[in-house]
Amino acid sequence: MLARNGHRDANARPRRLAQVPACHAEHFSGTVVPCETTKNATPKLCSYGRGFGLVGPLLGDESPLNVPNGFYGIFYYFLVAGLSLSNNIRVARLTSYLTGLSNLLSIYLAYLLYFVLEDLCIVCVTTYGVNLISLILALQKVQILVREDQVMRVIKKEG
Repeated sequence: MLARNGHRDANARPRRLAQVPACHAEHFSGTVVPCETTKNATPKLCSYGRGFGLVGPLLGDESPLNVPNGFYGIFYYFLVAGLSLSNNIRVARLTSYLTGLSNLLSIYLAYLLYFVLEDLCIVCVTTYGVNLISLILALQKVQILVREDQVMRVIKKEG
C-alpha cells in the first residue's frame, strides 16, 4: 500500500485483511482477544462467530458448546462425509436431513451476515453454495437408493 507521501509503506497490510476482527486471533493464539471496531467489523461479529450467536445467550458464554462456528463446521462436514460413504437408505435419509438442517442454518447465517453485520464474505457465501450442492446430492442419493430398493423388491417377487 502507498503511504500519503506516495511511497510504499512496508508495514501496511491490505485493507480487507486489516479489517479482520481480533476475535479471529483467538483461534491462532489460544487467548481471548477483545473485538476491534472497524468500519465493517463490529463487536457484534464476535458474538455471532461463536455458537452461531445462539449458544452464548442461551447457555452462557462459558458453556463448552459456545465454541467458534468453524468447529461445528469441521465436525459437520466430517460427519456428512463419513455418512455419505454408506449406501444404506436410512443413513442416506439421515444425511439428507443433516444437509437440510445445514441449509436452514446457512439461511440464518446469510441473514446475519448481510442484514445484521452488513458485510459480504466470499468464503461464507461459498460455504452456503457447498451446503446447497450437498443437499441436492444427498436427495438424489436417497432417490436412487429408493428406486434400487423398489427394483429389488420386484425382482424378489418375480423370482
